[in-house]
Amino acid sequence: MGVVGRWGVGIWTAVVIVGGGLTLWLQDETEPPSPAGWERADPSPAPHLPKCPVPELPPDVEEGPVAVVCPGTTG
Repeated sequence: MGVVGRWGVGIWTAVVIVGGGLTLWLQDETEPPSPAGWERADPSPAPHLPKCPVPELPPDVEEGPVAVVCPGTTG
């Protein structure tokens, strides 16, 4: 390898080192700052849902599962 080849390898090595350093430096600059501390977040209250009346079964109905539809209100 001649003098020109050694200079080329030296310049290429310097460019790679400088480029890697700039990449790490700029990467740290673009990240958002870390949070200052913990905050206590209160859970949101449960939505208010109306209570559905439990229907009484007629006497001629056998035991088994019963489906009850209770429309919720929004607003």
